[in-house]
Amino acid sequence: MKKIIKGMGVLILSMIMTSAFGQQRGQGMRQADPDEMAKRQLEQMKEIIELKNNKEEKAVKEVFVKYAKERQKMFSEMERGGEPGANRDKMNELITRQNEELKGILGEERFKTYNTRMQELRRNRMRRN
Repeated sequence: MKKIIKGMGVLILSMIMTSAFGQQRGQGMRQADPDEMAKRQLEQMKEIIELKNNKEEKAVKEVFVKYAKERQKMFSEMERGGEPGANRDKMNELITRQNEELKGILGEERFKTYNTRMQELRRNRMRRN
């Protein structure tokens, strides 16, 4: 009987811990430092396409930082309430603006290569989850 109670206690404790870590993980992107997010995005981009020079790399990073700050602001506003559909539209607009700026820096062909590869990575990540 003691073994059953002890086993149930361990099971309940593990469920609570899993739930807590899951909530923290979901909040991580919202609370992440925009500079760190931009750095990760830049590194991911560099794995997919070759950036021509430091000037191009700096310009791309500035775009990533700019939009990471805007996303962070949007997430803060979302936490205070609002309509989910309206937030989705704002996020899509943000993504479109970021992509347009990146196209201007990278050119159509290189941006297309980067974007296609990122979509593949996202689909693979979603399948795993």
